[in-house]
Amino acid sequence: MQDISESSFPPPTALPIAQKAGLVAPPQLTVRRRSVLFGRSLTTYAWALVLILVVAGMFGRDPWKADEPYSVGMAFDFSRSSDWIVPRVAGVPFVEKPPLMYWTAAFTARLTDHWLPFFDGAQLATLAWLLLMIWVLKRAGDGLAGPAETSRGTGGTGLSAVLWFLGTLGTIEHLHKLTADIPFTAGALLCLAALVAYARSSQHPPGADAVPGLPKTALGSGLLLGTGAGIAFMSKGLLVPGVVGITCLLAPLFPAFRQRRYAVMLAWAFLAALPWLLIWPIAFWKTSPSLFTLWFWDNNFGRYFGFEHLGGARGSNADALLSLIGLTFPSGWVAVGGAIAAFRRAKLRMKPIDPALGILWVYVVIFVATLWFSSVLRDIYLLPLMPALALLATRVSLPERLDRAWASAALVVFSVLGLALWVRWLAMVSGHGDLATFGLGKWLPLEQSMPLSVMAAMAAIGIAAAWVWALSLWAARAAGALLVGFAGLTFMWGTFNTLLLPWMNDARSYRATFAAMQAEVPSPTRCLLTFGLGDSERAMVAFLTDLNPIIASSLHGPDACRALLVLDKAAARIPAPGQPWVEVWEGSRPGDSNERFRLFTRPARAATESSGPAGQPDASRPVFSAAPGLPLHTPGSPPASP
Repeated sequence: MQDISESSFPPPTALPIAQKAGLVAPPQLTVRRRSVLFGRSLTTYAWALVLILVVAGMFGRDPWKADEPYSVGMAFDFSRSSDWIVPRVAGVPFVEKPPLMYWTAAFTARLTDHWLPFFDGAQLATLAWLLLMIWVLKRAGDGLAGPAETSRGTGGTGLSAVLWFLGTLGTIEHLHKLTADIPFTAGALLCLAALVAYARSSQHPPGADAVPGLPKTALGSGLLLGTGAGIAFMSKGLLVPGVVGITCLLAPLFPAFRQRRYAVMLAWAFLAALPWLLIWPIAFWKTSPSLFTLWFWDNNFGRYFGFEHLGGARGSNADALLSLIGLTFPSGWVAVGGAIAAFRRAKLRMKPIDPALGILWVYVVIFVATLWFSSVLRDIYLLPLMPALALLATRVSLPERLDRAWASAALVVFSVLGLALWVRWLAMVSGHGDLATFGLGKWLPLEQSMPLSVMAAMAAIGIAAAWVWALSLWAARAAGALLVGFAGLTFMWGTFNTLLLPWMNDARSYRATFAAMQAEVPSPTRCLLTFGLGDSERAMVAFLTDLNPIIASSLHGPDACRALLVLDKAAARIPAPGQPWVEVWEGSRPGDSNERFRLFTRPARAATESSGPAGQPDASRPVFSAAPGLPLHTPGSPPASP
């Protein structure tokens, strides 16, 4: 596909012939009048931006819907349980996904429980997986370029791949959340890196340093491929392993994959994947065959083909297409544009397709087609697509005029957005939250004020200084669209998640809501019947309070507790249960006009609660509306992933 020899970081001094072709191949990574030392300072600056973007918004907050609450709930249950086979939310089996992410989150949370809150400790697992992705993406980008480009020591294609990946609209928010999609994407990236490593090594004689930082043998590539497929499988199931498997079957379309060593690589990949594919599933089957079937068949095949409706929905094809186009900006747009231009040139010159780029495009096409025909589709499902698009985008160099125009537009847009965030913060800390709303009242509470945090303000000032430096680099023609755009995104994301993070957290967290609810629960009971609460809400009740949420079969069924918590939505209000229940509290998250929680209590003499310790219900009295041992998904359940 793209046969460009360099990335556009920083922007090239284009040659006239290359400009006419629509793409350019910059001869060096630094501007001609700048020294190599200046190029290296740009690299340091870019890595500093990466650090800011990764850390901002990762810590210092509570779990946010839709996916984090039940994910944290599983990690929380694992951290308190001796059973690390069956994932549970508030004590109830929850088997939509394998437990790798929740294992690692529970491990890091327990490792740091003496000095970090549980969620911050669990987020260290998210950070670790993200750092692994960045490291592998850097290596894969360098391998895609080859030693001629990476030996210059000024950032090169690998760093460009990192910036394209983190700077894509469909990645920035999801990468900061504790969800199974994080290791799922890491596994996909390992597979892609293995295929790139094999393709590059097959084009060089044995012993040549063809793939800097990546395996150079069929054995190494196979182990990396199998490990990546295994990690993806243990994170979220069959989607990525299936797509990678089809990609490997189609790889012989390129001559580099028709060699005997390719079969050797696949054999090693199969052996490397076996422990991931067998150990936990066998243990899970032995623990509960019914739960295993629910996970393997219903949540993998049933959800994809639509014969099991377990949550989640798919909009129209037009909505799916708009999501695909919007969320893959800018890396996907650049990759597609570069592929079209390169195809035209290759057709004219009769040049063979680069197998490393070709195999990445095969993965992209298979992945998009697989999601397109799925019965459920959410934005977060696109995450494993983004590393491939980032790698492909690194092989495209924008025309100088387009690069300059793009950088200029980013300068204006992000400066205006960043300034608006500062104005909003000043309005809130001065007690005038009703001013400078910028149309955010639909999602966030406008009447809220916020105390002044000196540390947050100093961090935001530092981030603003980094943006000012990007503007000076642009003015000196030392930075182009990729770096300026990424710096602007970092400026906006970092400013929001330093100055306004408490505001967003108050609106999206259940902490204050459930604290107010718990204060009305009769003491000393810890038993709380729940009706209408989904997995996310029940997980947060167990995580944020010391109550034990128990799913009620109905509002009028057998009762085992003195307290009943009911959740309904604006479009489907639930009537009060009637006597002997008495409503004692009603509340919701700040600014949320959809969800409504109501707490009902009843006199002790009317309760059938056992006299066990802490008001726990009698274990012999069933209060679940599902078969024993099976997870129950109520109307409040979040849409789940295939």
